[in-house]
Amino acid sequence: MAQIQELRVLCFGASITAGLYNFGIQHHPYATRLKSRLKASLPLHYVQVEVDGLSGDHVIKGEYLSRLKPHFDATAGKGEKLDWLIFQGGGNDLMWGEEPAAIFEAMQKLWQISLQGGTKVMALTVTDTEDQRPQTRESYRKLNDMIISHQDKNFFVADLFSKIPYAGMSQETRKIVWDDGLHFKPAGYDMIGDAVADRLLEIIGAACIS
Repeated sequence: MAQIQELRVLCFGASITAGLYNFGIQHHPYATRLKSRLKASLPLHYVQVEVDGLSGDHVIKGEYLSRLKPHFDATAGKGEKLDWLIFQGGGNDLMWGEEPAAIFEAMQKLWQISLQGGTKVMALTVTDTEDQRPQTRESYRKLNDMIISHQDKNFFVADLFSKIPYAGMSQETRKIVWDDGLHFKPAGYDMIGDAVADRLLEIIGAACIS
């Protein structure tokens, strides 16, 4: 009889991770769809998916560091280890005028906490918005290009910006997917969950083959 393996995932970030919609009255984390996809595709795994999403948080001047470290202190103390950190952030920093390079530098420090603890990192690119002004598009492009280009052992990327483009959708689809031009409706968060699941299963499958 095959042995059941444990797969522990932490979805970490701000409002997109929390699944905020309807002015923050309701939440539908993408982790819900992610967990159901992982369980269906990995029947020999005991899948645990935890969500830590703080709406409005900033990578640079916010609580990302103080929120992230306890997850690794707690698991180390119990002799447990997270297998994956799904990292989302940077959008709030961009909206407050932080430079993409400074945001990226802060992200790398957070990723290293995970990587040094033996936990793989999947960074999500900053999701698209209805703000199509050239200066906004350029700042998003710069930060997302840095995320995508980053290379490190056990570091991976899921490019949500290209997977769920605001400008590339019909008006009818936007009404289903987007809530307020920044956040998503449940259908949109499920799309994020599918995108993350597809990428994660691709990586896990490649590791099994190798």
